[in-house]
Amino acid sequence: MNSNGFIALGRGIMCLFLLTVSLMVQAANPVKVTGRVTDTTGELMIGVTIQEKGTSNGTITDMNGTYNLTLTTKDPILVVSYIGYQTQEKKVNGTVLDITLQDDVTTLDEVQVVGYGTMRKVSVVGAQSTLKMEHIKAPVANMSSILAGRISGLVAVQRTGVPGQDDSDIWIRGISSMTNTNKGPLILVDGIERDFKQLDPEDIESVTVLKDAASTAVYGVRGGNGVILITTKPGIVSEPKFSVDYYEGFTRLTRIPDLVDGYEYMDAVNEAYNNTYGAPYYSQQYIENTKMANGLIPNTSNDRTVNKYLYPNVDWMKELYKNFGRNRRANLNVRGGAPNASYYISLSYYDESGLTKTDPKQPYSTEISYNRYNFLTNINLKATKKTTMDVGVNGWFSSGNYPAVDLNDIFSKAMMINPVIYPVEYPDGSNPGFSQYQREFDSPYVTLTRRGYKTEYKTQINSNLKVTQDLDFWDWSKGFTAHALIAFDVRANQQLNYKVDDSTWKPAGRKNGDVWVDDGNLFDEAGNLILQEEYKGNSTVNFERDKQVYRTFYAEAALNYKRLFGGVHNVSGLLLFNMRDYRDANGDNLINSLPYKQMSLSSRVTYSYNDRYFIEGNVGYTGSENFSPGHRFGVFPAMAVGWVPSNEKFWASVTPYISFLKFRYSHGLVGSDSLGDTRFGFETEITSKNGYSNSWAQGGIGINKYGYQARWCTILKQDLGIEINFLNNDLAFVFDLFKEHRDKIFVSRNNLPLYAGFAVSASGNVGIVENKGFEASFEYNHQFGKDWTVSLRGNFTMNEDEIIENAEPAPAYPWLEKRGTNVLARFGYIAEGLYESEEEIKERNITQFGETYPGQLVKPGDIKYKDLNGDGHIDEYDMCKIGRGDVPKYYYGFGGDFRYKNIGVGILFQGTAGADRVMEGSGIRPFTSSTGGGTLYANITDRWSKDDPSNDNVFYPRLAWSSADPSNINNFQTSTWWQKDMSFLRLKQFTVSYYFPKAWTKKSFLSGGRFYIMGSNVLTFSKFKLWDPELNTNNGISYPNVSSYTIGVAINL
Repeated sequence: MNSNGFIALGRGIMCLFLLTVSLMVQAANPVKVTGRVTDTTGELMIGVTIQEKGTSNGTITDMNGTYNLTLTTKDPILVVSYIGYQTQEKKVNGTVLDITLQDDVTTLDEVQVVGYGTMRKVSVVGAQSTLKMEHIKAPVANMSSILAGRISGLVAVQRTGVPGQDDSDIWIRGISSMTNTNKGPLILVDGIERDFKQLDPEDIESVTVLKDAASTAVYGVRGGNGVILITTKPGIVSEPKFSVDYYEGFTRLTRIPDLVDGYEYMDAVNEAYNNTYGAPYYSQQYIENTKMANGLIPNTSNDRTVNKYLYPNVDWMKELYKNFGRNRRANLNVRGGAPNASYYISLSYYDESGLTKTDPKQPYSTEISYNRYNFLTNINLKATKKTTMDVGVNGWFSSGNYPAVDLNDIFSKAMMINPVIYPVEYPDGSNPGFSQYQREFDSPYVTLTRRGYKTEYKTQINSNLKVTQDLDFWDWSKGFTAHALIAFDVRANQQLNYKVDDSTWKPAGRKNGDVWVDDGNLFDEAGNLILQEEYKGNSTVNFERDKQVYRTFYAEAALNYKRLFGGVHNVSGLLLFNMRDYRDANGDNLINSLPYKQMSLSSRVTYSYNDRYFIEGNVGYTGSENFSPGHRFGVFPAMAVGWVPSNEKFWASVTPYISFLKFRYSHGLVGSDSLGDTRFGFETEITSKNGYSNSWAQGGIGINKYGYQARWCTILKQDLGIEINFLNNDLAFVFDLFKEHRDKIFVSRNNLPLYAGFAVSASGNVGIVENKGFEASFEYNHQFGKDWTVSLRGNFTMNEDEIIENAEPAPAYPWLEKRGTNVLARFGYIAEGLYESEEEIKERNITQFGETYPGQLVKPGDIKYKDLNGDGHIDEYDMCKIGRGDVPKYYYGFGGDFRYKNIGVGILFQGTAGADRVMEGSGIRPFTSSTGGGTLYANITDRWSKDDPSNDNVFYPRLAWSSADPSNINNFQTSTWWQKDMSFLRLKQFTVSYYFPKAWTKKSFLSGGRFYIMGSNVLTFSKFKLWDPELNTNNGISYPNVSSYTIGVAINL
């Protein structure tokens, strides 16, 4: 070897030596990184996988959400992943790296709840929507109110704000039946039919809405109106994680009806009375005395009768309602466990006081109040490697305090009693009244506060046990599992009613006309008002008690199969049997005492190829007691297909623009066993009196009677859906077109001729309704830098139902035909304005409602109607469809969550359009009772006047007195004049949060938390101003909805 060779060899040895030394130094001083992982709320996350990219080196976060990892590469990159969150890659530039994970609502491997099971999101080809409850908070006690505006296809309308009775009416994709139009979807809590409205929102993991036949066919007859699946929180594998949430706040009514004051009232009365009888009702002296007695003008009279007890001016609504109520809630839960046993345990309390007044002088309270205690325990056990057990016990205890008299009766009286008839109470506390025969003609305030009270106690206890067995014992049984579920629920209600029937009183003096006379009989020597008993009551407290107990037993057994072949062929199957036994322990007759039983068999088969092509088949075989033996079971099949082009190879170039695309279509049958309000509808019932059969009461026609058979209503549902994601799945859209054909609806056969010989109208499965529409939703989630997080969402639903067949005889004119209209369509007259003059009445030459010649009864200022059939007379043949009804055609919601560092803001808007009501009843139709009377809304000033006869852009036509006046007969017909748009946009929820900074959690026992301020039903925008447009009332006589404003704190330990 020459010298050059030795030199080269020496260089090589030197390089190898230096490299070895370098590696030894690096090994002796390894690079370490540590940090904490949190979610977007600042809560520490346990079990997050931290992987060094390109290596097998990794770890997971501990119970405090922290990790420590020794790195092995030169420029290390950490891959951070957790189920349900977006996977992130973070470059390591130091020794401390904190990470915030974002929710990944579009992850294809995310597991979603489906009917009787779960599926990966990418495999779901039915129409369904899922709402994760993790970050949804609302200061309300009722779960049905929380859902409003959040889920596409779900229509939730809150009809009242009474604490403890504020359930929302819920429909999925609108109404599509002529019978039981208020019947909502099937609601299952952890797979069992239960009431979910009283659950604490903190205890709910997710809410899934199933809409089409592919999703609901496995429920057979029970899924005809859609299905809502409520999943409560299970246990997790971790050290105990405690959470505490408490808020307290105040409530207000969203809108109190604004009533007219006494002076405007008397002015309107005099106008109406003068129009009918040609003279005023109230004298000018009476009006002047009322003004002086109530301080509107200086009291220049020395007459001691001029006081507010003899000349009152009362706004009854203000006397019934308080300005503010209060509410508060506390929840404590703990979640954790080991691999073989995990748990979730929760206790909560809710308390709300209503906004009605109580009389402090009474020994009892009539203030509405409601409180509820909830508990929930879910225990998940792994008995063996192949056997798991899930045990759940939950329930609630509630109590409510209410006035003895029904609230609607109280509010109705507030509209019936005018503001100047008598005071709230007399100086000595006596109850005013003006009828010696009827107790009801007393002060609305007295009716609210002095007629007694009632308390309602409700108890619900639910229990369930589920055992799941993995059958993977042999090669041929791989993929098979079986489970059995049993549940037993008990519900008990008790109402204690304490009624008082005190006397009513009136002044003992007399009047000269309508003016009080101080003749020595009105005041005593001390100047006190002398009263005489009008209605003689008694001071005895009448006690009534009502109890109801209900028991439900449910059992379910299922065989499941799921297996992947060759890495691309995914096959699954389900065969399930269930039964339900519901008993009303209070049955007061034979029919009601019999148990309600249901039984069904369900199956599902799915196949997918390489997450690209999907096919699914479902069958429900359901039995119902409503049909005769031999006809009690029905078969309801459905199928669905799906294609995910974004998983095709050719899509690779499009992925940067459209990251996910799926098409799906479903087609199938579901059923309904509804026969109206009757049970055993296949029977004909014959009633008798004094031993003789004298009438036929029909709940349906049996084949052995009239030859008709009560059968299933079948519902053909079709759905075409598109799911598309952009911006690396940050932006997701879902679109669905749907159509539903409901056939064989059980309706009254009013088109049968009399000579058919039916004793009463026969019924049969002949009704047909179609419902079609579309829905859309979007969601956008993104983190901008390390400080900004934005989440936006919205949904929109449109549905239109149409009656195809209703078994009604063909009407005389096509505009009277209800076929072709929607189920809740309202029929009435088309108003064409107001008559300006007698000359116009004669020129128009049309008689209205009983007139023998034009102008006989109708006067200027009265409503003129369209003569549809052109016969020169307005009668029932001129009615047509004028309104859709109070269930909206369009329903939408939108909002978002925004966070900058430790500050978070959340908003939710809810809106409806295409809903209307026809105003009717006391208050809204002035002076229409037999005696006139009644209070009025403040907008009574917006009425037709003789001084401006051409102005028909007013709310009220010409005023007249009593129901007998022809003008009132004419003007208060159901017509477009009284039809009002009930569309609204509401700021449903608003939240501002301050999340605990990391410095707080690092130096304390806290793992996270926040302070927050929340509001619900904050603002309402609507053209309709008289009352809350969401209420179920045509005249405002209802307890209004409630706004709530709270401040709270949530702490994670």
